[in-house]
Amino acid sequence: MKKGTKIGLGATLLLGVVALTSCTQSFCSPVDTARIMYAFAPGITYYEADTTAADITFTRGEYTVTVKSCKPVVAQWNTDTRCYHFLDESKGQYNRLAVLNDVISSTRDAGKSSVDGNSYEYFSKLDNYLLEEILFYHAQTIDNKNYTIDIADDANGEKSEAHAQFDRIVEKYSFLKYISGENGSMWDNFDKLDAKVRKEVESEKCPKYDFIANYTATVYSKASVYRTCLTTKEDKYGSYGYSTEGVYINAKSWGYAWSKGFFEGLLVWPMGWLIDCIVNGFRGVASSGWSAFWGIVFVTLIVRSLMLLATFKQTKSSAKMTELQPEIQKIQNKYPNANSSMVEKQRMAEEMNRLYKKNKVNPFMALIIMVVQFPVFICVWGALSGASAITNGTLLGMRLDLGIKDILFVGSNWNAAGGYAAVTAFILFILMAGSQTIAMLLPQWIQKSKAKKVAKLGKNPAQSSQNKTMKIFTYVMLALIIFMGFSLVSAMGIYWFVGAVFSIAQTLITQLVMKKSTKK
Repeated sequence: MKKGTKIGLGATLLLGVVALTSCTQSFCSPVDTARIMYAFAPGITYYEADTTAADITFTRGEYTVTVKSCKPVVAQWNTDTRCYHFLDESKGQYNRLAVLNDVISSTRDAGKSSVDGNSYEYFSKLDNYLLEEILFYHAQTIDNKNYTIDIADDANGEKSEAHAQFDRIVEKYSFLKYISGENGSMWDNFDKLDAKVRKEVESEKCPKYDFIANYTATVYSKASVYRTCLTTKEDKYGSYGYSTEGVYINAKSWGYAWSKGFFEGLLVWPMGWLIDCIVNGFRGVASSGWSAFWGIVFVTLIVRSLMLLATFKQTKSSAKMTELQPEIQKIQNKYPNANSSMVEKQRMAEEMNRLYKKNKVNPFMALIIMVVQFPVFICVWGALSGASAITNGTLLGMRLDLGIKDILFVGSNWNAAGGYAAVTAFILFILMAGSQTIAMLLPQWIQKSKAKKVAKLGKNPAQSSQNKTMKIFTYVMLALIIFMGFSLVSAMGIYWFVGAVFSIAQTLITQLVMKKSTKK
């Protein structure tokens, strides 16, 4: 490999590493993460409407909040399974306890102190104090010093608007379980609530601190892996823990994006904003899943078109290189010993340089295109993996915010129970891998076809070595893209598929235009 080529490849790799470390920042704020944490571990209490229930009233300073017709339903301890459960599982509340019970089991199995039926009072009081925090926070937000809400359902048992509003308040301010406010730090409120409960509950009925450490670490680890918090509109997104209808995600500004990093402000946020606009625009005429699909398609076409304009000169130069293959082949055939003879190597280099200069071609333009495209690709990945808009709904059963491998390796996704999500993911992977293979190898196939038209005088080791290097590099890049397409969110699979089709069309059209230009 030539020294210039090595430098170019090294620069590409270095720029890729810099871009990767910059553009993989999560847009989730501590408040977003805390809400997701609550969705995984909301506690052992939920609230249902019951007109016979006593009023729930809290007083703090000059503020008084009252919830009427509200009955707290608290999970019970099962001495046989040694975990918490609700007496009426028909309401679909089991998932509320899944993480808590897993932590109870894992702490016990690790030989550390765990919890038992005596901890019932601790957990129920923790939930009660959290509800108090939420209601006071809401009352202060709307500046209502005597806030009252009656959540009684209508005569037909349908959820009333007041009941729905109560649920929205709890979900919106659920972050208070872990953070004291919008500007608080993670765990400050959890520590405060924990200390408050321990003052009122006997120590032997409180979970030991090793359990609390396991609990908080588990809940945070489940929530922190999510990064789909890039949105320009505060709303409920995604599907986390027991919350199949999503959690509230705060809107993000362009200034917030710049605080995350240079590439986040320059490229990631604008792409995320574009996805938001397109997806929300399609929602009136298509389902959430198809809206996200068309959003990804249009963003891909826009990004690739802008890239084509930005690299038009380089693309044109690369196309000329393909057209010059017969001439390049003739020169290489004249010097079959260029690898071993310095004289032949120098003469061949001189002739090649004259050919490039005459046709205004830079042989390293392909590397320049790649240097420009790689950070853009990373930013597209950052936008698609962070866009909240693609987390709502499914595309033919497939969630776009999940990795293709994560969908394929779940057995239920292969049948009707899972909406045949794995079938859709498998087809997408085949389309993505096939189109990427064609897109990356098509230029080489065209060059090889043109080179066959030139009679070879002998085998040229220099030419063979160069061709081998380019093939290895192409195959490595292809394998990397296919692997990442398999591992990253399925939305990236759609981006790569549409982008590959765009590249194939671009290559064929460019070759057609260059062929006509050459004839003239």
